[in-house]
Amino acid sequence: MEFGARQQQLFNLHLPPPPSTKRCPRPAPSTARAAWPRSRHPAVGLLRWSSRRPSLAALQVTVSSTTNAARSSEAICFKNIIRDTKLPRAGKFFELEMTVRDCDLDMYGVVNNAVYASYIETAREEVASRLGIGRDSIARTGNAMALSELKLNYFTPLKRGARFVVMVRVIQIKRARMVIEHFIETLPERKLVLEAMATVVFLNKDYRPTRVFPEVASKMLLHFF
Repeated sequence: MEFGARQQQLFNLHLPPPPSTKRCPRPAPSTARAAWPRSRHPAVGLLRWSSRRPSLAALQVTVSSTTNAARSSEAICFKNIIRDTKLPRAGKFFELEMTVRDCDLDMYGVVNNAVYASYIETAREEVASRLGIGRDSIARTGNAMALSELKLNYFTPLKRGARFVVMVRVIQIKRARMVIEHFIETLPERKLVLEAMATVVFLNKDYRPTRVFPEVASKMLLHFF
């Protein structure tokens, strides 16, 4: 019995730590509804559009979400380069600045890996909101959008209170699918934290794949291609 108890103790030492049980406060309701499921991790900071064409300056419009009244300003970005990756790449990114909160952390003081999916989901919601793609209007037609695939590659952890930016762009619209690329970088260093690829499928009233809704495709093509 003593030998069995000793084995159990050694086994317990190698168990992975349990995820954080702290709950983040729910975000305040927004008047602009996104076409993706809502996240419990609201944006904190700035959101903007940026170009990743290496030789071109990108006009960025920043909007502060830390106050109730929306305040906008304009800035020119001349050097938009991520470290430790092949970027810049041709194309336009949507950028959303956020801050790590205590409820995002695990027992080691870094962001739990499961939380990163919520970060990029929040950024996708903001893209949909900014482009006027309403979840409610799509649902009223009986159609739906669903996340069918999500691949995440982790490079470096985020710690308590860290500022970071989530970058999002649509890279492909084909038949019933839309492929979305994401990057997370630290601020102000712009060091690569995470790279992710998501596939969103479009469904008809019978929950069968259907072509990308024209109203969604037209807005995505206008802003990302």
